[in-house]
Amino acid sequence: PTAYALLIFNMALWGSSLVVARATHEIVPPLALTFWRWVFAVLVLLPIVWSKLPGTVPYLRRSWRGLLLLCAAMVVGSTFSVIAVNYTTAINASLINGSQPAVTALVALMVVRERLSIASGIGIAIAFLGILVMISQGSLELLFDLVFNVGDLVMVIAVLAWAFYSVELHRQPEHPSGDVLLFFIACAGLTTVLPFYLAETVYIREFVPSRNAAAAIIYVSLSASLVAVGLWNLAIRSVGAMHAALFINLIPVFGAAFAMLFLGERLFAYHVIGAVLVFIGILM
Repeated sequence: PTAYALLIFNMALWGSSLVVARATHEIVPPLALTFWRWVFAVLVLLPIVWSKLPGTVPYLRRSWRGLLLLCAAMVVGSTFSVIAVNYTTAINASLINGSQPAVTALVALMVVRERLSIASGIGIAIAFLGILVMISQGSLELLFDLVFNVGDLVMVIAVLAWAFYSVELHRQPEHPSGDVLLFFIACAGLTTVLPFYLAETVYIREFVPSRNAAAAIIYVSLSASLVAVGLWNLAIRSVGAMHAALFINLIPVFGAAFAMLFLGERLFAYHVIGAVLVFIGILM
């Protein structure tokens, strides 16, 4: 029960960070947001893990390949998801993100031979139906009129990376402590994203620092990069990748709720129906 409660709180953090990113996308370009959030995460974690780093040398010698895979998957998933929402609609992104539980179940089957139970399969289908109700606004006509673009392909890659990260984290036998693992991921994030951030600055759009931009970066870093990823890691080790992935369907539910509270968006019946279906699917 504690792990499931943490997962719900985790999805609330991710949902709120998406609302912040969406509200500030005009002042903080996607790669700038991604790079500076990892920089801030490293600055926060460094004094916490400094004394623990020498003790990780034996782990790095034994398991550096597994750590590299985890860091790469997390960086690709988090970066591509931020990029995708700048080049596709929120509806398309939510629809593709709603496939996360099924994709994770497929990756788990291929990598660790973890089979999906009938009840879990029904739960995934019901939760995905809830996502469809919300993004289609209860209209089949709107659902059939969806047009996909290159941003959707980027979101698919992000979903695959998140699925691989979740399964690998659950599969690998040993890891450093949670704060040290987060520190390694954050270091990998800022070093990997740096050249792309510089290219974005030169060729696409320059990031102009401001008070609102700094507030957005700090919040997204604390909520999405530190607390949420840390809770996600704990939950995966506790309940498994497949069950944890089902809670990702709560992100658009919380995202819609926070958008109503802070961005003035309206509540409609399809929001309520979709959210109820998502909760039923998770209970299944």
